[in-house]
Amino acid sequence: MTAFGLGEMPGTDLAKAAEIVLGESPTPHLPQLPERGLGSDLIGRTAALLDIPIDRGPRGWRVATRHRGARDQMARDLDRLEELWAGKVEEIKVQLVGPWTLAARIEMANGHRIITDPGALRDVTDALMDAVRAHREDVEKRCAARTILQLDEPALPEIMAGELKGATDYEEIRAVPEPEERLSLFDAHLLHTEALVNAPWLTVDIAALDGAGKDRVAALIEAGTRLAIAPQQPKQVWAFLDELQIDPAVVGLDVWARPAATLREAAENYREARGMWEGLG
Repeated sequence: MTAFGLGEMPGTDLAKAAEIVLGESPTPHLPQLPERGLGSDLIGRTAALLDIPIDRGPRGWRVATRHRGARDQMARDLDRLEELWAGKVEEIKVQLVGPWTLAARIEMANGHRIITDPGALRDVTDALMDAVRAHREDVEKRCAARTILQLDEPALPEIMAGELKGATDYEEIRAVPEPEERLSLFDAHLLHTEALVNAPWLTVDIAALDGAGKDRVAALIEAGTRLAIAPQQPKQVWAFLDELQIDPAVVGLDVWARPAATLREAAENYREARGMWEGLG
């Protein structure tokens, strides 16, 4: 069991963000700073690692003929983190976008989303697997630490429900109600999404669950899913598990820090997550 942030942090100062992560989190993660602009957003920082060239288009990210300068930003960030963290950490969490959201958010040259083309979907999944492997090896070598992989899949709920919009009003993108097979192609990872899918390790906000969601979480726990939950008072967590008739002794629970608007608030949220983790231990 551990506590950690999900990745994205406010501001543009990598050193200050890294200081908070290292000082307040039992499991540090690579800080993501989307406020720095192009290439620092959720999709851009992952797309920059792919062998497939990705660039900005009129509606978002698209397959292109060359990468933008954002391709070098990750290397610069790792150079800095290597200076700040080398010898201080044993395990680091790295975060990249998962294959479904990547394929949903990047367009092909013809304007259609990658997810609409089986061949293109396969290619971007393969490219992402290679990028994940190389990225983890790079971080591990630089910091002499093990890595944990987190795949972010914010688009998964709309993909599963068939609510993803096409390139035109007349294009319908089929629903993918069972996305787990493609996700299972990746090494052991934490899946960060609002969708309650069958995964070995999944983020959940138990305070936001309705009755059907609680039933689904109970089924996942019984199937062996390890949960990373948003901060709650320990007594509320025990009450939740009691309601589901789940023995706390058989549940693996991690705690994630909620996103924040400022670095000061981020530090407070990380301390809150750590405090809950200590209270559950």
